[in-house]
Amino acid sequence: MPNTRLPRPIILSLTKMHEAGMSLLQAAADLRMASGVTPEILRREVVDVDALIIRTGGIVDGALLDCAPRLKVVGRHGVGYDAIDIEAATARGVQVIYTPGANTQSVAEHVLAMMIGLSKNFPRMNAAVAAYDYHARTRHTGRDLSGRSLGVIGFGRIGRRVAAIAHAVFQMPVLYHDIIPAPPDVEKQTGAARASLAEVLSKSEYVTIHTPLDPSTVHLINRETLALMRPDAILINCARGPIVDEQAVAEALAAGKLLAYGADVFETEPFLPNVIHPLIGRDDVILTPHSAAQTVEGLTNMAREVAQDVLAVLSGHRPKNPVNSPQDVESRRRVLGLTPLYI
Repeated sequence: MPNTRLPRPIILSLTKMHEAGMSLLQAAADLRMASGVTPEILRREVVDVDALIIRTGGIVDGALLDCAPRLKVVGRHGVGYDAIDIEAATARGVQVIYTPGANTQSVAEHVLAMMIGLSKNFPRMNAAVAAYDYHARTRHTGRDLSGRSLGVIGFGRIGRRVAAIAHAVFQMPVLYHDIIPAPPDVEKQTGAARASLAEVLSKSEYVTIHTPLDPSTVHLINRETLALMRPDAILINCARGPIVDEQAVAEALAAGKLLAYGADVFETEPFLPNVIHPLIGRDDVILTPHSAAQTVEGLTNMAREVAQDVLAVLSGHRPKNPVNSPQDVESRRRVLGLTPLYI
């Protein structure tokens, strides 16, 4: 009797991920690891793949997609998908999925850790202890978060989670700025009121950024918007680096117009060699290398969810977390004469 077993799909991953996702992919498909993330390498290695998984390296644009005639789905291991040209993917009948919510708690805790650490002068005190300067304890006075005002720019999953914890644990009143109002029950749970960007910046002792990166948010925080902030305010960016003009932040800190700054993301990642960064080395900042989601829980959730949705699409089922509309993707595939994705 002839062997009618269908060939296993080929998945190209640009990065290793937690075993929770790797094991799912390896059980259902032929999993390949990209040998690099430069455009030249990727265009060569996507030629015969059915699915592509990216993390923080690599750009998925029209030129790359045109090199992958069999490609059905691009999976983003994470939340931000600014490295993927969504319009180009839809135009070619390619489904894009991501993992919203997988790292919400991890990033929210990272934000709060930065708020606490900067409020208690952790960078200065850590440096003092390293220098055996015990008496620094009396030269720098910290402050409590309890009852202080919090401003949230971008009130999605992570912004809401930060607000909920801050309100419940520290009794912080919350203002938020978002183009879409939150439902009344969410506002009640988080103790949050919607306000303009100017009002959030001018009234908040802590401001945390959680907007996506798009043309409207590049350098949303700049010299003009920083000038609206209180001089005793602490600014946190765990969203995307280019949302903040880092040079403007350094100038505001140096001029005493901003109390402190915390960031897990940067305008250029990774750092350019031999280029002096305006914020590195300051004692009024906490900087981490895009590691907020690097927890056991966050990595497990992201790996499992991206694997499950990629395999769902490859097996003819609609994904749980699509970025572009499955209906639009399917419609475009009909126009192009491609095999339908969904049963």
